Amino acid sequence: MADPKETQELATAEVATEATDSVETRQLYLRDGRTLTVSGRGAEELVEIHASSGMLELRIKMTEQGPVLQMESVRLSLKAAESVDVEAKQFNVKTEEGVNVTSKGDIKLTGEADVRVDANGEVRINGKMIYLN
Repeated sequence: MADPKETQELATAEVATEATDSVETRQLYLRDGRTLTVSGRGAEELVEIHASSGMLELRIKMTEQGPVLQMESVRLSLKAAESVDVEAKQFNVKTEEGVNVTSKGDIKLTGEADVRVDANGEVRINGKMIYLN
């Protein structure tokens, strides 16, 4: 097997799955044993980065509806000089430990429908002045 650090060429392999449907795959060996794989079947294309262990780190799947991004990592960090904007039909966050939201400015939570706070423990609100309806 060739040393990934020495291999800098694209290796192309075509595998026929059916007479009318084929998969074209190109693979590039990156530093530290990572591999970049680009493959396509019909209208769908796939870009993947795998760690040297073979674990998937990043996948971009190009579909008819648009790109789908999947990441698996130890940590994800986003930093923007101005803003980070997220628009989605639904937005979910799940953690095994706590969630912290910190701001040097105001924090505003708005809902056009009901807004609920559910807790199995105590709910504490600390502030200089607390306004309730």
